[in-house]
Amino acid sequence: MKYKTNVYLITALTNMHVGAGGANYGVVDNLVQRDVITGMPTINASSLKGALREFFKEKWGENDKKLNYIFGPDGSRSGENGKEGIGHYKFFNADLLVLPVRSNKKPFFRATSKMLVETINTKAEAFGVSKLTGDYDKPKPTVKENTNSLRLEDWDATTDDNNLNVDTNMGNDVAVFDNDRFKILAKKLPVIARNQLDTGESKNLWYEEVVPRESRFVFFVAKDEKYAEDFDKEFEDSVVQIGANASIGYGYCKISKL
Repeated sequence: MKYKTNVYLITALTNMHVGAGGANYGVVDNLVQRDVITGMPTINASSLKGALREFFKEKWGENDKKLNYIFGPDGSRSGENGKEGIGHYKFFNADLLVLPVRSNKKPFFRATSKMLVETINTKAEAFGVSKLTGDYDKPKPTVKENTNSLRLEDWDATTDDNNLNVDTNMGNDVAVFDNDRFKILAKKLPVIARNQLDTGESKNLWYEEVVPRESRFVFFVAKDEKYAEDFDKEFEDSVVQIGANASIGYGYCKISKL
């Protein structure tokens, strides 16, 4: 079967928590998923596929032939060697492209790094897709020490306000950090206190790490031509919920094909 790979951009409209699962004995109880090599926030392929299946199930219905062709029957491995339970489309991890950073000059800048860009561009090249962004060899705004001007989170920075980076996929006011500083930034994601109440009394207080709204991820889907147009069309003018805590507004995202 001949597959064509397409690229999609996720823009978080609200804070997102796609949980790493497993026991954690640190201060933060619930951590987000991270890439095992880079440590960057990510959305694992299984979590992404599950969220997309729920989205399309609401659109098309559980027994729709398009849904079962693309994703496979939910929880079904009844065919020979489980083949009937496997969908025809192949989903890959969503890689981080942008994290918002607070600033004293603007509400926020969109932070990225050469490492993030290279990760996505390398994957795009492997799948036969054009590069998505520039290489950004020269960081801008330039993060420096003790300039007492522009502040990006914990760092001073200098920039020409009339010559900021603008990228079609990243958005306006792109701040390119060097890899080491961006790793520090990505480790310090927001942590939100959650409280379980029982008749107004606090029973359990826990802490949850979130990927902040305005973050952006890129993911790839390898698919054949069958139902490809139907798949892409449903993202138009729609919001997709990814991860946990939908009832309190977490994980609502816009997905667009690049």
